[in-house]
Amino acid sequence: MRLVEELQRQRYALMRGPETAAWLDFPMREWPRFGDYWNRLTLDRHMGDGGTYRFRRYGELELQYPDQLRQLPHGPYEQPRYINKLNGGIQRWFDPLEPEFVQEESLTKLLMSLARVLDRVEGARQCWNVRLHPYRIRASSDTAGQPTPEGLHRDGVDYIVVMMVRRHNVRGGESTITDAEGQPLFVCKLVEPLDFMVLDDNRTMHGVTPVLPAPDALEAYRDVLVLAFTKNAG
Repeated sequence: MRLVEELQRQRYALMRGPETAAWLDFPMREWPRFGDYWNRLTLDRHMGDGGTYRFRRYGELELQYPDQLRQLPHGPYEQPRYINKLNGGIQRWFDPLEPEFVQEESLTKLLMSLARVLDRVEGARQCWNVRLHPYRIRASSDTAGQPTPEGLHRDGVDYIVVMMVRRHNVRGGESTITDAEGQPLFVCKLVEPLDFMVLDDNRTMHGVTPVLPAPDALEAYRDVLVLAFTKNAG
């Protein structure tokens, strides 16, 4: 499969929405209902820059392709400070994922399909810890939204998936992927629903430019789903 080959060869892969929908057999008529979960994200109160532009929820799952999936007890999100200089080094408690979101068939299909791809990249079936981060980044006329306020970074996991849910009245938000030393590899913009990129987090870094409101926009935001895959030891 193309995703497997590209991840192995170039450390990242990009898939556009129509190809993703065909791959997952996802009926796009259901997308507005799926995207509605982002309307109920809550304010991130742990921003080291004092920003109030990020809304999110958080949860962890354990999965193994093809049919083992369980939600782990809700807990804080933690990153060491050497990984996240802005927000690392503390326990960050976010509101949990909505139960209906976790039970979405389309989400399960996405997770299992990605697990199968990453198993093939690794050359063996894995038991994966998956951290789910639905984000909304708001922008206003006086405040740019920062999709990656920590700047160019890695997340300290094995693989990162960033999937576009919705861009509403925003401009900007261009993604840059570099190698581990910061040398650019690829620049792209996730635009349409189901556009996504998957990165080998051990061998790349990534960052996203700020988002600004379109002219005369009364409301502007960028919604994405970030999935962090880590191999469970043993």
